[in-house]
Amino acid sequence: MADRIAWGILGTGRIARAFARGLRASQTGVLAAVGSRSMEKARAFCDEFGGSPRASYDDLLADAGVQAVYIATPHHTHAGLTIAAARAGKAILCEKPFTLSLREAEEALEEVRRAGVFFMEAFMYRCHPQIAKLRELLADGAIGAPTYAHSEFGFDAPDDWDDFRADPAVGGGALMDVGTYCVSFSLLAAGTGFERAEYRVQRHPRGYDAVGAGLLSFPNGFAATFGTAVHQELRNGAVVYGRKGRIELDSPWVPGPGTTLRLVRQGSTEEFRLHPEGGDLYAMEADAVAASLPLRECAAMPWRDTLENMRALDALRRSALTLAS
Repeated sequence: MADRIAWGILGTGRIARAFARGLRASQTGVLAAVGSRSMEKARAFCDEFGGSPRASYDDLLADAGVQAVYIATPHHTHAGLTIAAARAGKAILCEKPFTLSLREAEEALEEVRRAGVFFMEAFMYRCHPQIAKLRELLADGAIGAPTYAHSEFGFDAPDDWDDFRADPAVGGGALMDVGTYCVSFSLLAAGTGFERAEYRVQRHPRGYDAVGAGLLSFPNGFAATFGTAVHQELRNGAVVYGRKGRIELDSPWVPGPGTTLRLVRQGSTEEFRLHPEGGDLYAMEADAVAASLPLRECAAMPWRDTLENMRALDALRRSALTLAS
């Protein structure tokens, strides 16, 4: 254990718990400390997952024994905590969306750059072998030049959802939650920056986008559409089309045992089952961070992708039109 990376987790919610479970399965990390605004919550978390409780985020960041931090707090806190972690000299894995705007993202990453520390936005799906296989197939021209992609990510929360993601003032809504995955996938499939964004939404009475449909257009002629929702179950798959075929991902966002990627071309189908036996998605993410620490960023989700993702999210929200109910 002595040569493992000592992680601190900021936050004690659902996603923090998923990452803590992943650290247990990780080859490179160990949970050293957990920071919360409530010592009671921090203690309860550590009783279940290990590590030492801290009564504030500042207390955790001041711990010299913590080498890397996972920021698992609500969206609107990410920029400030990233800056504080960078100034404390910690490697940073920050939940998506990184910030609430491109401007915030640029300012926070400038602090990371000044501090000379590692940073990665926590799109854990990009650390899975099926995304490496997707990249390989696209690079090898397996479906010819990509022309179009479609992706979906949605779930059905209750109408009286008691969650920060139901508060538009702090970045709530479908696009800034699960829609970020679809935008990230669209940009990955395109392999270049977008030039036009359109977003159409069905709004919840509380003002946030409950269901949305988006389009990103690219200068090379590529187009990507997506569906996202927090009050509607969607298929939650993805496909990339090319002139010679298509690549289908049944479970792009939370792949697990049995996850299949299919290459379909010229009337034939080739299936790839890529999930490692006993593998944990968040363990893969932690191990990807560890392997990339000297580089200050990870090839699975480099800084340029985070900035382009935020640029797209800004443009999509600016373009948003509410559909008549």
